[in-house]
Amino acid sequence: MLRETDVQVREACGRDPDMCIVPVGVGSVAQAVVAHYCARDPAIRSITVEPEAAACLMESLHHGEIVPISTGETIMPGMNCGTVSSLAWPILEHGVHTTVAVRDTDSHECVGYLTTQSINAGPCAAATLAAARLLRQAGMLGKEPDTVLVFFSTEGTREYELPPRT
Repeated sequence: MLRETDVQVREACGRDPDMCIVPVGVGSVAQAVVAHYCARDPAIRSITVEPEAAACLMESLHHGEIVPISTGETIMPGMNCGTVSSLAWPILEHGVHTTVAVRDTDSHECVGYLTTQSINAGPCAAATLAAARLLRQAGMLGKEPDTVLVFFSTEGTREYELPPRT
């Protein structure tokens, strides 16, 4: 998957990405992505995204060790995990540049936007776009017009029920 991504990005953009955003559950997919880009070029920033209801990587990174958390309800069940994998942890701990927790409503809004762009994405996949939007609002996403950003999509379109706003 990652070699194919590299080829497609180079064909489309003429160079490697500046950053990538990958969803996190227990961290297996994120581990592969982060390890790949760290090995290729440490300047490629690896960003991870989790639901607010299950931000176990964020909590672990904050404490500098794996910290199990209690999770809540989310429209992103593939990312609703309370403990980072002990196998993924060393790579994520040292290779993640930024981690973002997104609200269900933000992911849901991004599902709608991606649908209008004919992109087949469920809430776990749309969370990457939601994270990019939050980073841009915070001034943490490059303002250069030629920035190459890769979003990893881990879920196709599916039905789900949006929880009520609290």
